[in-house]
Amino acid sequence: MTQTKSRTYGLASNPSEWAAHRRAVVFSVRRMFPGVDAERAATEGLGELCRQIVVHGAVDRPAVVWCEAAIAAAARLRAGAGSPA
Repeated sequence: MTQTKSRTYGLASNPSEWAAHRRAVVFSVRRMFPGVDAERAATEGLGELCRQIVVHGAVDRPAVVWCEAAIAAAARLRAGAGSPA
């Protein structure tokens, strides 16, 4: 059996560390898009990360991909609400 490292590009196999990173993603979204539902954007960003993993396999720097996808989701949410960006 092959052993794997617990960390891969900033995300760990430990769920508590994923939770800690989620807080960082939510914080980043709130800072860049005040008034947008940052929790929803983080969830949508995580969904996008999962889609990329399913389609492409391993993703380099998944923590960065998650945060960038959450920021993009926040921008869509703001645009959908008709608020200025």
